[in-house]
Amino acid sequence: MVGVVTVLVIYLVGMHLQMNQSLKQKLTPDIDYILILGSSLRSNHVTQTLRSRLEKGAELLKEHPQLMVVVTGGKGSETLPPEAHLMQKVLIEEYGIEKERIIMEDQAHNTFENLILSKPLLPNHKIAIVTNEFHSIRTSFLAKRIGMDHMIIGAPSPIPKRYKWELREHLAIVKSWIFDRER
Repeated sequence: MVGVVTVLVIYLVGMHLQMNQSLKQKLTPDIDYILILGSSLRSNHVTQTLRSRLEKGAELLKEHPQLMVVVTGGKGSETLPPEAHLMQKVLIEEYGIEKERIIMEDQAHNTFENLILSKPLLPNHKIAIVTNEFHSIRTSFLAKRIGMDHMIIGAPSPIPKRYKWELREHLAIVKSWIFDRER
């Protein structure tokens, strides 16, 4: 039993440290596009998780005015707008990003669809995918699986929620490993 607990602790600590590596990544000169992944909406306002992704994306767009951005996320319900529409609005109105620099993908319902449906909108260049640190390992795994040349730029998550989402992410990694494949 002690051996199982030891292995589990080593795994969890290792994954946590690996997730944190995305927070240290800097944009490389060969990046022309960034892809900001959506996150489920609960109302007509962005969640803390989505806000941190948009803040990190806006920071990169301001530092690198040549970059274009794809915002991705579809409709979670009949009463809410697609995530991408709200993301575009926030980037323009709150961060001053020019509308001409923003490409929208508004059909995706999950991380795998975010990547699959955004891929045709991006030229065959290396891209930077902006997502939260807890989401970085699965996002990178799925991007590699569909042949995207990419790097991950992590956005920090609010601490109380981070550990909950990080634990959930371990199950999501297994689910994606089994089910998320191109047809």
